Amino acid sequence: MNSLRAFEASARHLSFVVAAEELHVTPAAISHQVKRLEEYLGVALFRRMPRGLLLSETGQSLLSELREIFLRLDKAMERVTESDSRGALTISVAPMFAVKWLVPRLRKFDALHPDIDVRMSSSLRLVDFQRDAFDAAIRLGRGTYPGLEAVKLFDESVTPMCSPRAPQGARVLHAPSDLRHQVLLHDDSMDFDPLAPNWKAWLRAAGVDGMDASRGPRFSQPDLALQAALDGAGVALGWRYLAEGDVAAGRLVQPFKLSLPLRSAFYLVYPEGNAGRRKVAAFRDWLLKETAQT
Repeated sequence: MNSLRAFEASARHLSFVVAAEELHVTPAAISHQVKRLEEYLGVALFRRMPRGLLLSETGQSLLSELREIFLRLDKAMERVTESDSRGALTISVAPMFAVKWLVPRLRKFDALHPDIDVRMSSSLRLVDFQRDAFDAAIRLGRGTYPGLEAVKLFDESVTPMCSPRAPQGARVLHAPSDLRHQVLLHDDSMDFDPLAPNWKAWLRAAGVDGMDASRGPRFSQPDLALQAALDGAGVALGWRYLAEGDVAAGRLVQPFKLSLPLRSAFYLVYPEGNAGRRKVAAFRDWLLKETAQT
């Protein structure tokens, strides 16, 4: 293939030097490739003249055929590239991120890229890109994903949240100590991290002593605890950015300013080879613009 490329460029320009510049190699390399092709075919493709090259009759015939072949090959590659740049974009997303952050915004991406069909799978299972047919994934972690490119979307923090229509609503929460009269809703999703903030840590940071921080219902995911708060079941230690849509709409309120950061953040991850794919790049750039506006 290299020899054919070298011959085609040399025949088109009638110059090894110009062909070498086009193909980013040396003239000697071009001459060597052409000579190998001539030896393989057993015919002379050029007449080497003192002041340049002339095509032999066989060389003219081969050039005509090669032009058509290379043109068809280039068009085939363009079709493959174009096909890969549109169509389905398959992503794996943590359920809490999908429900509370991504799905409410996805129509914006659809409007910008109507040719890209997002196919989302919501799962807590980590994706094996070599085994699973996913283009990218969104995960909560610390950015260490060997063999993958990780793009940080945003950090998270937690703060008390409740419904403004709760039986003992936010209007009675004048100070953190008033939480002793409320039902505490617990999110156990970060229990694997001993340094992750929970109700005990938040109350201690708020200066509230003598309160049993272990009482109240417990949930396996933050979106479940937030839903319970939305339904007026109590006060959740909610994730601020996951809940921003509910807060902006007035479905949840944040009675206190104090928030404690998580040690983990949300990342878009994908195999390094996917970085240049138009679908993945478009989704990555859109996510970064959305998070920048948060």
